[in-house]
Amino acid sequence: MYTMKVFKTILRMMLQISVFCTDVYPLKNVVLTLQPAIVERDHNCTLICTYDLEDVPLYTVSWYRGSKEFYRYTPNETPSIKVFKTTGINVDEDQSNSTQVVLREVEFNLSGNFTCEVTTENGFSTRQDVQVMQVVQLPDDAPTISVGREPLDYGDDLVANCMSPPSRPPAMLKFVLNNRTVARTDPFVLQRMSQELSWSDLYLNLTLTKYHFRTGRLILRCEARIENIYHKYAELKLNTARDPIPERVSAYDSSHSIERITIVKLIIINLISSLLK
Repeated sequence: MYTMKVFKTILRMMLQISVFCTDVYPLKNVVLTLQPAIVERDHNCTLICTYDLEDVPLYTVSWYRGSKEFYRYTPNETPSIKVFKTTGINVDEDQSNSTQVVLREVEFNLSGNFTCEVTTENGFSTRQDVQVMQVVQLPDDAPTISVGREPLDYGDDLVANCMSPPSRPPAMLKFVLNNRTVARTDPFVLQRMSQELSWSDLYLNLTLTKYHFRTGRLILRCEARIENIYHKYAELKLNTARDPIPERVSAYDSSHSIERITIVKLIIINLISSLLK
């Protein structure tokens, strides 16, 4: 009997908590999206905040960079939009509203956490979502390849270097020989170098075997990649000792041709001399 009483009391308390949570937290599905997710330096980025109020009046929507609020939308205030000056943040007020904020000419210092926080009037329930902005600067040009001695044959060392112009973060590089990856950049090195504009550099020293010549050619490619927004490459067709040599007329063949012409001429001259006698 005592156990049943305790059970009913606990059940009643759980129902009350459930009702309380339902009344206080009607707000659902607050989602912040960055477009684009990875931003090129000096380009714009749109922060889109979607939410489901479930028929409860909106009190305010606030956007934060780290812990600093830089934009607020409050429908019951005049003006409804407030922009707070924050270093490095340029808000396009004409394109910003209750569900999005457009940032102009984004700089490196904005890399980091952005938050969208939504609050309703009834019970002042609040929900938020946080996303990380990554600001990058892409290389100005494609990568370049320099190669050691040529032509190349079985047993030779293929020595090459690939460089990609400065970027942030540095480009991830890989060497591909005849469609097979033979070297790539260490990603941990790139992480340590990613705070400033940096060149990317990849060295290759590969001993060639018959396997590498199975297609009869050597095509070396260096690919440079940054996340999913940049992919360029440089490609070289290497000279090899196995390349076909164009046909040539040898000195031996030429001399024999001249000799045959001379003999024919002598026969004709002798024949004419005999007839004239």
